[in-house]
This record gives sequence, C-alpha cells and structure tokens, in this order.
Amino acid sequence: MKTFLKRLTFLIIFIIAIGAGICVYLLQAPPVEQKKVPKLQIHTRTALRGRPTTDSKPIVYTKDVYRFSLDRQYISNLNSGKLERELLFRAGLAHRARLKTERLDASLKTGTDWQKMFSDMTKDIRFRPSTSPIEVLLSGEEWLLRDTTGAAYTVVKADSNVEVYLPDLREAFEAHKISLSKDLEISIKQTNRRWLITDKGYQQAYSIVKGEGKLNVFQQSKYEILTFLFEADAASQRSLTQGKLPSKLIQEFVAEKIPLSRRARVSANQDGMSWQITSLPMKYNIRNENNRLKVYLDLESRWLRIKADDTTKGWVQSERGTIFEPPPPIPSSRQQAKERLLVLIDRLKEKVGLFDG
Repeated sequence: MKTFLKRLTFLIIFIIAIGAGICVYLLQAPPVEQKKVPKLQIHTRTALRGRPTTDSKPIVYTKDVYRFSLDRQYISNLNSGKLERELLFRAGLAHRARLKTERLDASLKTGTDWQKMFSDMTKDIRFRPSTSPIEVLLSGEEWLLRDTTGAAYTVVKADSNVEVYLPDLREAFEAHKISLSKDLEISIKQTNRRWLITDKGYQQAYSIVKGEGKLNVFQQSKYEILTFLFEADAASQRSLTQGKLPSKLIQEFVAEKIPLSRRARVSANQDGMSWQITSLPMKYNIRNENNRLKVYLDLESRWLRIKADDTTKGWVQSERGTIFEPPPPIPSSRQQAKERLLVLIDRLKEKVGLFDG
C-alpha cells in the first residue's frame, strides 16, 4: 500500500510539473503583432502640412496616379452605379422583326424614339440621343447606342425583341490587369464629369475623369498613417491617472508641433495603463509600454499624420480620403492557447475571491 501511495505521489508531482511547464511555455508566447498599418486613400488633391492646422504652410500636394483610358461608353455604368453587363429592358420589334440586316439597322437608327423608350422602360436613366445614336456592331443582330454624353448601351436582337444592356466596366478594368472586388461602391463627384470607385474589398480607390473623347482612370494615392507620434517619461503617469495633463507631456506635444487646446481633457481607461487625451478635433491615445509613455494618434481625429515618401511626412484632414484599416492579425495556436489559459486563470481568481469572501 505504501509503495502504491508513493508511486501515486510521484505520478501526481510529475503531472503537475508537466502541466506547469506547459503553462509557462504558453504564457511566454509572444504577443500578436500587427504587421500591416492603416492607410489613407486621398480622394481630392490636398496639401500635406507641417502641423494639424489649416494655417500651417503646405509641404507638398498629393496627386493621383494615371493608369489607363477607356471609351466613354462606360459613363452608363458609372451613372447607374453598376459595373457588370446587365439587362436594362426588353422591347418588342413588332412588324420590324421581319426586317433584314441593313433595313433593320436603318429602322433602329431613324425610326425609333430611344429617348421615350428609356423614359418608359427605366426609372432613372435619361437618354439624350446624339446626331448619330446607333453604331452597327453586327448588322441586323447587335448595335451600340450612344447619347450626347458618350454613354453607351449594347442593343441585341433576341427573336422578335431587342434587349438593351449596360456595357461591362469590370471586364474593361480586367483588360488593363486591374481586378475589382464585389465589395465596392460608385459615387458621382461631378455629374457626367468625374466619378469615384471605392473598392473596399481590395482597399483601393479609382478616380475616373472625363477627358477629350475618353475616360481617364487614376488610381488614388494611398499613404501610410503614422499613428505613433512620440514617447515620454513615465513620470507623467500619476497626473494622467488623476485626469490632469502634465506640463512635461504638453512640452513634448509642443516639440512635435502638435497644438493642444486649453480645453483638452484626459480620461483613464479601466486597465490603469492607458489614457486618452481629447483636444477637439483631435484625439490621442497614451499607453505605458516598458515603463515609457507612448503617444498614438487616434484614427477618429480630424487630422491624420501620413508618410508621403521616405523623407516626407505631414498632416492632412481625414475627410479628404478613406481610411483603410488592416484586418486583425491571426494568432498562432500557441497564442490562442495563451488567451484561453489567461481566461481560465481569471475565472479561478474570481472563484477564489468568492470563497475568501
């Protein structure tokens, strides 16, 4: 019996030692790193400034990158907010269904009120025919219908009907080796002159501008947002916890040419190791990291600090573009196990606290 108890004791100690070793291994797992950074895609030409104020002298101006040009026919896609080829409506040919090739071509060109047909068959497309609205693609079978803006629609004969389609703008982009995701939106910036395609899936934006006889496609410049601003001595931590803005920290902001409002206020987070300074229209997050106070720019601020190139950094207003935040990093199996272990430890602490009470 004594031998059995002795072996059982050794076994329990061995299991505890193995378990402790596994716990130590898991707890030493490195934190999940966010390697990608948030970026700002600028939609309109704007100035990078030395300070987050409109009276600060411009450093440089942003600019879009020209990619390619397209036929004006795709104005119909841009105005309707639809990328793919899509059936808009179907209309009967009646007696003209018996006409052959060139006679049918002529009838559709001169004997059809396309303006009225679009008005009757669609809700929000207003067709204004040009002097020569019909271009024959395949005699008696397929035509290209244009209005005065250059917007075009494909007309196809189908039995005794004609079907009117939007062109395929997505295919036109792919022909220039640019893929567009399904998660995007098209907005009109200037009627029949300028449009914006914001591709949320691929985190990219394209500005399309009507030029002389064509549409010019520009890829909008996307810049890294510099969220980290500076670091300071941890001696200011006590004042921050008390909701006060320490003078030494104010001096650091001044040194970085970042003005703080006299009405700036400090709020402490529940962890006791991070704070937020609200100096409208700006917000700054402060974290204690390795006994140093690190100051970060909050992405909800009106001004964002961006990196134009290796040597040029400056401030732009966030409303000038779209912020694309990187997807959350995927933790490893060890990091996931560490998170579960920490949750288990917290629960055990709560239960021990209840027993003590």
